[in-house]
Amino acid sequence: MLPQQVLKVLLKLVQAVQSGESLDAYKPCDSYGLVPSLQAILSGKSEQCTAIDQKSLCDLDTLLLAFRRRAARLLVVVAQQLEHDIAGGKSMQQAWNDALVAMAKGSRAYSLFLVLQDFVEGIRAEQGSSLLGPNEVDVLVDLARLFGLYWMEKDLGEFLEDGYLASSQSKWVAPNVLLALDKLRPNAVALVDARDISDFRLKSVLGRFDGEVYPHIMSAAERDPLNAVDPGPAYDPALKTLISGGAGAYTASRL
Repeated sequence: MLPQQVLKVLLKLVQAVQSGESLDAYKPCDSYGLVPSLQAILSGKSEQCTAIDQKSLCDLDTLLLAFRRRAARLLVVVAQQLEHDIAGGKSMQQAWNDALVAMAKGSRAYSLFLVLQDFVEGIRAEQGSSLLGPNEVDVLVDLARLFGLYWMEKDLGEFLEDGYLASSQSKWVAPNVLLALDKLRPNAVALVDARDISDFRLKSVLGRFDGEVYPHIMSAAERDPLNAVDPGPAYDPALKTLISGGAGAYTASRL
């Protein structure tokens, strides 16, 4: 239901752009960020990724433009499919149901665009403030870059479908993901610890603050009531018969 609710709002924006209506009412909304790409798509203007090499594809603004274009294009696909089906004689309900798969793709693409956009804007808004120093900003930029590249690789076909991302550019995505992982790896523990989730709240031997995973696993296993006796309480009624080959332990198969 949520993708449909998102699309209902976004389709109004597509219609407003297509009809040339005033977009002032949408300026306070997050969806207004899609307007430049919607205008380009609906006017038939060609847009292509501006990355000239593997390194430039990692630029956050380049990734943001790619995610914006992908989200806008998939919204237009939904709008055009609905328009085509209704013009072909389908009822609005039937046309809507037939477009649910396309709606799910469009809603997901828009959500990922918003997450990346808010992530980047949040970093830039706090840059130079008392909350984030230069080192923290660098790490968060690396994390935002990994987020964008990871989802670009996962959904690569959607970036290639309309030619926005060229085939030659698409070959840079996977290597960039590996480079981003390698660069972020030394800070992975610090990023997790930054959430300040205590061992009490975590309630798990994994991910403990002291990092002593295996000793705590053994300690937890020793405290478990199921391990108080050997063999365990389930051995006699269940496993013993199977292991000893008693009645009902197996059945003969017939071809």
